[in-house]
Amino acid sequence: MTEIVISEFMDEAAVDELRREFGVTYDKGLVDRPDELKALVAGARALIVRNRTQVRGDILAAATGLRAIGRLGVGLDNIDVEACKARGIAVLPATGANDIAVAEWAVTTIMMLLRGAYFASDAVAAGTWPRERLMGREVHGKVLGLVGFGAIARETATRARALGMSIIAADPFVKAD
Repeated sequence: MTEIVISEFMDEAAVDELRREFGVTYDKGLVDRPDELKALVAGARALIVRNRTQVRGDILAAATGLRAIGRLGVGLDNIDVEACKARGIAVLPATGANDIAVAEWAVTTIMMLLRGAYFASDAVAAGTWPRERLMGREVHGKVLGLVGFGAIARETATRARALGMSIIAADPFVKAD
């Protein structure tokens, strides 16, 4: 019996760990087959999604025994949280799971853009070295402005500060310090 349905990509080791204790249906293509997904969640206690599976309307109506929705990520725009709350379904995002990865991506992107590396990718792939296009600027001494200062922004600030950047942030939910 399927107790947990996983409709999008998930780390195989994590799926195996769940399978040791629960009946799991894992099919990363279920997101593209909504009728099959509805049929599977009808008897499931939990649904695990990423960002493509839309958990609302028909899916929630079919999922009469659903008790939890796990979100492999932090954004909940693909889940009708209010409808879940009304049905007594817990919505569990992976808060904090990707803070460092996103911060590293942000700092890497800043460096790629300042150095001009992104815009020279085509030339490098073609076998040339466009020295002038790669002259770029350094991040050291630059000011990084952050809109919001939650966990990801704080991790980004830590990394940017280590590279010699000054940080300014605006967040109405954080006290000035």
